[in-house]
Amino acid sequence: MDDWHAAESNASAGFVDSSETDSSGASSPQPAPTASGQPGRNPSESHATVLIPADPGQDEPNRLASESSSSVPTPSCFEGWRPLPPRVRTVWLINEAIQCAIWLAVCGVITAICLANGWWGFWQRLIVGIAVIYAVLELVSQPLQTKYMYAFTRFRIGERDLATRKGWLFRNSTTTPYTRVQHVDTKQNPVQRRFGLTTVVVHTAADEHEIAALDTAEAERIVALITERVAVAKDDL
Repeated sequence: MDDWHAAESNASAGFVDSSETDSSGASSPQPAPTASGQPGRNPSESHATVLIPADPGQDEPNRLASESSSSVPTPSCFEGWRPLPPRVRTVWLINEAIQCAIWLAVCGVITAICLANGWWGFWQRLIVGIAVIYAVLELVSQPLQTKYMYAFTRFRIGERDLATRKGWLFRNSTTTPYTRVQHVDTKQNPVQRRFGLTTVVVHTAADEHEIAALDTAEAERIVALITERVAVAKDDL
């Protein structure tokens, strides 16, 4: 009777006295039933997480956009553009000042000759006055012109061609294949020599193109490089 009361009290408390024996002969306790009558979950059991794969169509536009942006080639004409040495601006200013001084000197000589011979009439005054005004305005505006001319002057030594860009108000871009180059040389005026700069001149059958000013040592290396690439390009023909 006492055993029957103990079993009834255990059942009312939610415990099960029965056990199962596994294949190895060891007994394992059964989980107590829940309020709905279903067996409860053993706390030691691991919970499996189900991962829902993302819709591949959602990432497809982003993937295509990234591939298209990375697959766009960069034009070679925009690679490797190099500026001139900064002190070339001073050289340009000095050269322009010398030219303006020559213009003013010529105007002064013409004025003196006209006055000495009685030729100083309306047209002579008009021509000399326009020349003087032009020379003065050119000299005054030269710092601004030099600033923008330096900003837009570039050159590029490519594998198969030489490219130059120059000009401020009227811009000019030229690409010269090495197969058209006849020879390369340098030139240097006294002002350039004072600042250690040299101009590289590339000659073709129809024209010539200049790299306005480089360090003298660099100009020699550029001449050697262009000459070498011209020889290689013509050997490949």
